[in-house]
Amino acid sequence: MKDIMDYLKKNLGLEEEEGKDDQETIIVPEHSFYEIVLMKVQNIDEFDYALSQVLDEKNPIIMDMSILEKDSPNDFKLAGEKLKSFRDNDGGEAILLCKNGRNIIIITPAEIKLIRK
Repeated sequence: MKDIMDYLKKNLGLEEEEGKDDQETIIVPEHSFYEIVLMKVQNIDEFDYALSQVLDEKNPIIMDMSILEKDSPNDFKLAGEKLKSFRDNDGGEAILLCKNGRNIIIITPAEIKLIRK
């Protein structure tokens, strides 16, 4: 904590450090935090919008696909094909989280890697 305070004081000009040659490197993440969006997909348009948000905003989305599967099996199949294309072409990830009567998946952009254990 002291190192952080010294760094801030130095950069704000509140304290001059004389004769200190060895400086610490601070790595600042490109994305300070991620918002994880939760949603229930009811049609293919909502699915397309969610997928575009993953690509544009770089935030992961947890989607409940069970309504889409129940109401429109053809759109559910199309969504699966789009997910496969997203994984292959954009480097993102999509993992099935739960399948107990619900199809819940998490979709992440290429910048976020999911670890399967």
